[in-house]
Amino acid sequence: MKTRKRLTAFLVVAALFIAYGTAQGASLTKTIKAVYRNIVVVVDGKANVPSEEPFIVDGHVYVPLRYIAQALGAQVDWDNNNNRVLITSAAAKTDPNRDQAKWQEGYNAGLVQGQLMGSQSAYDKAYKEGYDEGFSKGKKEGYDEGYKEGSRDSSKSSNKDDYRDGEDDGYSVGRKDGKAAAREANSDKKNLTWKEAMEKYADIVYKSAEDDIIYKYKKDYDLNTKRYPDYTDGFIDGYLDGFQEAFEEYYDY
Repeated sequence: MKTRKRLTAFLVVAALFIAYGTAQGASLTKTIKAVYRNIVVVVDGKANVPSEEPFIVDGHVYVPLRYIAQALGAQVDWDNNNNRVLITSAAAKTDPNRDQAKWQEGYNAGLVQGQLMGSQSAYDKAYKEGYDEGFSKGKKEGYDEGYKEGSRDSSKSSNKDDYRDGEDDGYSVGRKDGKAAAREANSDKKNLTWKEAMEKYADIVYKSAEDDIIYKYKKDYDLNTKRYPDYTDGFIDGYLDGFQEAFEEYYDY
């Protein structure tokens, strides 16, 4: 620790804190007695010794103003013309809750304004586009189903010795049953596979599909593994393909 000693200094009050040169205008010269005691300055729990060591005069501790201000996040300047110390405090911290409330206020105002500006013509345009898309899809589905129903009605003229004719007929029937099963499963909110749906809604068990399909449609399509083996095999294969395709297409639960 430094021993006490006399310090004769020319003290200009601002110059003790801001080293910006000699002030202009009137000044006062005093002789003071300062005591140095290795004073440590602690700011927010962090201890430090300023480059210009603090000292004690008449029981008061003098610390460089620039050091204290900058340690607290402020900016210090010296106005030499007007003998002024200029301190600019750190920007106030933002309040997240206040910022969020302000954002929400702006959002609500913008939302209302946007809704008011939505013109009737824009609404009508959106409606028409939705209508046209729905109409187009419905028309296509109706065409496809009508085509397949027409194929089914003409099945009696199919060549009973042709596998492809049997496959086409079976496919049409399978699609009809698959679509019906999908609609029932959607209505019942059932979560199941196409094979499970075929057993539940078409009374055809996948493992015994050949016998079940023949039994169910034997009368309408003359299914017979001995008399019309190719046609019958084609019908069974086509039915399974058609049922699976239609069920997976229309099933949306």
